[in-house]
Amino acid sequence: MKAVEFEDRLRLLEQPDQEMILDKLSNIAAQPGSRLQFFNYYKEVPVLSKAEILYAFGETIVCKTSEPQVIAIKNSGYTIIRSPQMEHDLYADAEANTDTGEIVLSNFCYIEVLANSRESMRVKVGGLFRVVVEAGADSFDAKLRDISLGGALLEFASRELLGKFSYFYINFVFHLNNRPEPLELRVMARFLRFVNEGTPVKAIFLFEHDRRSEDQIGMFIAQRQAEILGELK
Repeated sequence: MKAVEFEDRLRLLEQPDQEMILDKLSNIAAQPGSRLQFFNYYKEVPVLSKAEILYAFGETIVCKTSEPQVIAIKNSGYTIIRSPQMEHDLYADAEANTDTGEIVLSNFCYIEVLANSRESMRVKVGGLFRVVVEAGADSFDAKLRDISLGGALLEFASRELLGKFSYFYINFVFHLNNRPEPLELRVMARFLRFVNEGTPVKAIFLFEHDRRSEDQIGMFIAQRQAEILGELK
């Protein structure tokens, strides 16, 4: 599988006979009202479009889809195929040609997408978005890598910076399009876990919201989601 970044959100069910799955997909596509769709995440934002099968060649299938989906597939190197005529979602390695809009699919396997691992919309944050983390009386700078209403992925220099604390304050400065001044926000967060062994360190923190912090972070996420979807147009 190429979908390394996607593996915490799916469970492999089985590797079907490739010739049989090619025949099944071709048969579904040939039926009136076919509802084959491609599903991907682009910078953590879900992208879903209709899939049109053009032809099969060897153990591959060549397809067409929307331009935003082509970009999302090219960015990830895989796609998830969905249809109400299939019992399970289907993973496929995918090569996308942005000039022709064609997608070449191979290496199919049935999967289950783990919806419970994504309780709220999460978006990747572009550029060097820095936050200040308060650990007791001390503080340190961190990079914000992605954020949801539930929490955030932060990157920082050393595990030792967290000390023995479980709860921290994270200080954000958001620039919202509808506000002339930057929005400053201080949110309590609970350390959940580290996601890597090396340096720089990456760790997940879960927010302990009040109403204001939840509303303001929600506005930033909506703005960032619109920016990401704008990249696909």
